[in-house]
Amino acid sequence: MNQSLSLLLVLLVLCVTSSNSISNKVVEVNVICKETSNPLYCSNLLNSKPGGAKDASLVDLAYYTIDVLSDNSNNTNMLISKLIDEIGDNDTEINYYYRCKVNLLSDDGIIPRLVIADKYLAFKQYPALTKLIGGVMNKIVECRDSLHQHKTSPLVAQNVDVLRQIGQVIQILLKYINLG
Repeated sequence: MNQSLSLLLVLLVLCVTSSNSISNKVVEVNVICKETSNPLYCSNLLNSKPGGAKDASLVDLAYYTIDVLSDNSNNTNMLISKLIDEIGDNDTEINYYYRCKVNLLSDDGIIPRLVIADKYLAFKQYPALTKLIGGVMNKIVECRDSLHQHKTSPLVAQNVDVLRQIGQVIQILLKYINLG
């Protein structure tokens, strides 16, 4: 019985130590960013974190980039709403924007998923967070594809591409977090 209790205590200590090491793991920005489609954007994004990215943990960088993605998603939604109000009677163009709004706002859309992402990160549910961010990326790609296939505002398409780039940075951060 005493050996079982000792073994259980050792396992608990290992789990806590492993969890803490992931939370404190630091990876150079250039290592992360070289895996993105736009390393310069990635570097600028991560280095724009208050206090900078140097010596910031992967988890801290993930919190920061999720917040930036959330802010940018909300700004994109507001831009789309403004454009819909300005379009008038062009139902065809309005439908393309609505598709993107659905990807942003629906229950399984980008913005609600990012609220959940913060919770997964706080509770160290990294595999679940990775899957969730994959779903966010799918919604971003659906929105981008809808906009690129039709005549819509280049500004919205540019905003959605920024969402894609931020999401890609998050995916790479999560890759390193999951490697532990």
